[in-house]
Amino acid sequence: MATTPGYNIGAFHEYSKILHYATYQPSDVGSFTVNNEGDFDNCDKANFPRLKDLKSPLKLNLNEGFDPKIIDSKMPRFPHAEKPLRWIRESKDGYQTLADVDVITQKGVFKTIGHTISNRYKNSWTIEACKYKGKLYLRFPTEDKWYRETEWGMRNCYWGVKFEEHAIEPAPHAKASFKMLKGKIGNKKILLSAEVDAIKTDGTLVEIKTCFEDKLTDQKMCFAWLQSYLGNIDVLYYGWKNKQGVVSRKPQEFKMESIPGSKLLKEPVANAMFGFIGDFIDWLYNALPDRDEIWSLEYTGGRQISFKFHSEKFLPNWYLQFIDSASEDELAKQVKALDLKCAH
Repeated sequence: MATTPGYNIGAFHEYSKILHYATYQPSDVGSFTVNNEGDFDNCDKANFPRLKDLKSPLKLNLNEGFDPKIIDSKMPRFPHAEKPLRWIRESKDGYQTLADVDVITQKGVFKTIGHTISNRYKNSWTIEACKYKGKLYLRFPTEDKWYRETEWGMRNCYWGVKFEEHAIEPAPHAKASFKMLKGKIGNKKILLSAEVDAIKTDGTLVEIKTCFEDKLTDQKMCFAWLQSYLGNIDVLYYGWKNKQGVVSRKPQEFKMESIPGSKLLKEPVANAMFGFIGDFIDWLYNALPDRDEIWSLEYTGGRQISFKFHSEKFLPNWYLQFIDSASEDELAKQVKALDLKCAH
């Protein structure tokens, strides 16, 4: 496996001095759901699951029906990395949206990259990348199965799934709901898919989390805020559980705009996470050759992200066929428009 010089992570203050996070102002460009059969369905956000009004006193036992297979069943039947690609192909304006985009990915990838600069535990990660026809594509190499490593991990993940079931009114025939966002981080314009847990009747978008009672740390908030802010979510909604997996008091809401500057997330940390993402994707965009091949990025807790050639063929054939044919159609339209203009 060929190796090239990796990315050297700078000092925290190098990424935190500018108000990076405030300049990320994405716009919604589409939304879709994945139904119970695993099919992709373009839809309006009105079809997203509705948040229930959970009132105290509560007695939600999140252990009911414990089965790790339920966690797997929540996942879409097509790979997570294909979500933005499916929207590009199947939505009315998907291909046109690509015109000025530099990076295409899912929010979880940026969340993992950005948290690296502020994560005191230095958790390792691997991401795959490809640059093709001037677009940088990023994805996780496999679906995340970390929760299967221990029973405690499986139970905690299950509790999160069960709390979501208690907190929302499921949308008809929808297993998971997503929106597509277009924005700018650093010097690059991005297009990403972002899962949405629920929507309120007033249109407020909600990210649902569970946390052990009054144990919300700066690291937990940092990670949850970054994930939600990338997805342009309005509110973090926390269910407080005890060590036995029981929620007995009313969930608490945190408005996204009030979190940076609080004791759980300092503004320099928010700036650093977005500054780091911007700097890293600038470097990666320039480092990658423009070919349909897989490059592996690996972080193991040090001061460098390694960068290695992995194998050929990053993009699925159906996507390559689509963008190639769409490019030909677009060129034909431009030629036709030019002919009409010359005729007049």
